[in-house]
Amino acid sequence: MPNQVPITSTPLPGIGTQYTLQTQGGRALSIVAARDGRRSLAIFEIDDPDACGPGVRLTPAEATALAELLTGE
Repeated sequence: MPNQVPITSTPLPGIGTQYTLQTQGGRALSIVAARDGRRSLAIFEIDDPDACGPGVRLTPAEATALAELLTGE
């Protein structure tokens, strides 16, 4: 089954890449994948990305653990 979830990627020069997943509920999950392996997670409203709350920085191990929890692996 093809991926039906809208995800955009935006290069962040000198930092890495920002990936944004849009939910059906009108929210967005933003992951900034830094060049050094760190990941930052933030949640915001699609129609008001400037109103983003505080994000969460994850180490590579924490990002892997979160992915495992989300995928059930």
